[in-house]
Amino acid sequence: MDDQPEPLRERNGSTAVALHNEIQKHVQDLYSEDFAIRAESISELEKFGKAAAEAIVNSLITKSPQLNALLSFTKALEEIGKPAVNVIIHALDHIQDVRTPEEVYVLEGFVETLGRLGDRRAVPTLAQQLDKLNAAIARNHNKGLVEACTAAKVRIQLILSELGSKAGLEDLLQMLGDGRRRVRDGVVESLGRIGDRRALIPLVRLYAVEDDVSLANAEDIRDAFRQIMRREHIACDDGVLRELNPEDQVTLEKLLPKARRV
Repeated sequence: MDDQPEPLRERNGSTAVALHNEIQKHVQDLYSEDFAIRAESISELEKFGKAAAEAIVNSLITKSPQLNALLSFTKALEEIGKPAVNVIIHALDHIQDVRTPEEVYVLEGFVETLGRLGDRRAVPTLAQQLDKLNAAIARNHNKGLVEACTAAKVRIQLILSELGSKAGLEDLLQMLGDGRRRVRDGVVESLGRIGDRRALIPLVRLYAVEDDVSLANAEDIRDAFRQIMRREHIACDDGVLRELNPEDQVTLEKLLPKARRV
């Protein structure tokens, strides 16, 4: 039996309704073209914690806002901080698949927010998004969707590597391939943080490709290669490097000059 007096129950109920309405107003204001209005809404929503996070996430999933509005929504979630983490994880866990670029942008917005909040509880959920994106890529010939999915995968790999997780390493190695084709910015950086010896030979080949195209990219590959060598305690006469063909051995000399081998 509810022993709460009737007037008090009514007052509590009206307070809850007023709170809900205020949160919804601020969420709607995130769509405003006026920067000042959006900034004020972000500041106000932070005060409502988890309840505001739930309203923001629900709006994102049901309406898929334009990119400019999406930035305001994710900024609001970031400002709410830790109370938003479980809300975002729950939302991502219940997104079954992605079928449009706009849906990918929302997913990526959630991912970016989790990355900025830096909470390792998000690692399993972040890794699961790779499977969704791979499934969308495999079943589609929609160039825009495939492009969006691929870009989102790189962002997830970067965030996982920043969190020190190898949960996406197998997928990351597949993105690297055999090293004979250029890869997206971010793949090499992630490998530098979490890659293992399996990445070394492809990185040697990729260095040869980039050395003729982009000095900056070639330097990133060299740095990642050396990071893996150090982390995995691999000597220059290690068996994994003996598999290199003569052409790749010449490239290895550039990556590891003899002065660095002694």
